[in-house]
Amino acid sequence: MTTAEQKNYARRLECEEDGLYFARYFFKQRTGGKMIVAPHHQVIQRTLDRVVDGEINRLIINVPPGYTKTELATINMMGRGLALNKRARFMHLSYSHNLALLNSSTARGIIKSKNYQAMWPMDLSVDADSKAMWWNEAGGGVYASSAAGQVTGFRAGHMEPGWQGALIIDDPVKPDDAFSETVRDGVNNRFNETIKSRLAVETTPMIVIMQRIHYQDLSGYLLRGGSGEMWHHLNLPVMIDNALSYTEQYPENTHAIPIDHGLPDGWLWPYKHNESHRVSLFSHRRTAEAQYMQKPRRFNAEGALWNESLIAGAHKLPLREELVRTVVAIDPQATNSEESDESGIVAASAYGSGKDKQYSVDADYSGRFSPNGWATKAINAYERHNADAIVIETNQGGDMAKDTLRNAGFEGRIIRVHANKGKYARAEPISALYEQGKVAHRGSLYTLENQLMEYVPATAKKSPDRLDAMVYALTELSEPQNIGMLVRKR
Repeated sequence: MTTAEQKNYARRLECEEDGLYFARYFFKQRTGGKMIVAPHHQVIQRTLDRVVDGEINRLIINVPPGYTKTELATINMMGRGLALNKRARFMHLSYSHNLALLNSSTARGIIKSKNYQAMWPMDLSVDADSKAMWWNEAGGGVYASSAAGQVTGFRAGHMEPGWQGALIIDDPVKPDDAFSETVRDGVNNRFNETIKSRLAVETTPMIVIMQRIHYQDLSGYLLRGGSGEMWHHLNLPVMIDNALSYTEQYPENTHAIPIDHGLPDGWLWPYKHNESHRVSLFSHRRTAEAQYMQKPRRFNAEGALWNESLIAGAHKLPLREELVRTVVAIDPQATNSEESDESGIVAASAYGSGKDKQYSVDADYSGRFSPNGWATKAINAYERHNADAIVIETNQGGDMAKDTLRNAGFEGRIIRVHANKGKYARAEPISALYEQGKVAHRGSLYTLENQLMEYVPATAKKSPDRLDAMVYALTELSEPQNIGMLVRKR
């Protein structure tokens, strides 16, 4: 054996034994550049190796966009998978037919390359230049389509022991369609009705790798029992926080077998995202929480007083009337500890009068503060927004809340409110203002908006503090005392 043959043999063994070596080698051969390997790549590859070894046959990987998921779990899984067994058969589905064909074509290009053929000689059929379907002389190959396209007539895997290929679903719904119930439900229903039946045997692996886009997306559907199967789940948010266990963070995922990634707290891939990107990355609530943090909120639930449509409308609403007044409202907490609730502090304004009256929620200063802390925060907000009063809820504190403000140096007008109705009765008229297109949101109200959309009166144990403060502010500005919502004390 010549030196060149020895090197080629050693490289072949390295590629077969180490999936990341395979990925790095053929990435450089294909692109001319080096693949930058991060710890999360190692975690993903270790998990994929467990699939090849037969340890896992139902796998969901959730990872942010641009984190090399398709390179590892789709393109190289097919290329290396055929190196490990020429008879391996893959079905690859994605939201876009063209994207699935591109991934299929890229894997085929690797296999047809001189370097691959030198290690694993493999003849592709003469009519196998179709990007949608191609195969080799041993009966192995790939069928690629959109998740909504034609999938009959081909099965992933073989009815044989050992590694035989997989069904790989890579981003079954594009982010732009995340909030189309028709598209989401179409993919979820199709999974059980059609896609799942495309396995040669029940033990043929299925891999779903995607960024989360919605609470009801395919990952959420499967992890909550949509297919009736248990799924191994590798969850990789853009920022790792090991403070809470998987079951504490995702109690709804009743059909998940969590995979311990073993990564330390902090940014998942500092080379790509770090502290300098935090503000821009999290400026869009929906994208950040779903696609990057892999924890989409359960918004638009039945019975919710606010939904995404109302919040989106509030961001687009132009304020045409003249500013009339501004208030800062407080839902205070008497204690300050990790177990205590937040003190809600929200600034809001009113514009115009009569049927043309409009409102705006201007800022949210809520947080966990000592009594003097929330008083100081509210006074600063009062001055910053040139407000004419501080509205404070006094259900529990009575005169103490007012005294706290005075002791902190506040000399302005204090409006005390006592919530004498249930949480629904307080919030529903304010929700109605949103439905009438009368409330605008100004600036970043990320956490407050989450609370609004998550609040379902019928199931909520309590109304959130930021929400309550906003309700008190808008109630004062709209003054709907005639319905008995709040009793104000001057």
